Amino acid sequence: MIENALRDWLNGVELTPESAVLAMMALKLASEFDDKGNTSTAAELRKTILEIMRLLNGSVPDFDPLAEMLKR
Repeated sequence: MIENALRDWLNGVELTPESAVLAMMALKLASEFDDKGNTSTAAELRKTILEIMRLLNGSVPDFDPLAEMLKR
């Protein structure tokens, strides 16, 4: 669920090499969160997504990871 939403968002943005690496990490974290639901994974996922957003020159996309997690 979270992984699919994250993948959709990432497909809509242009990633730099640095943000692409973080995107891969975020997708792995999202997959793990979808499987196990650990809050520590959610916290790391949120931090990783925020870092990707910072690398994209501060642009704030419509994707809100916290809102997606709260839909669970």
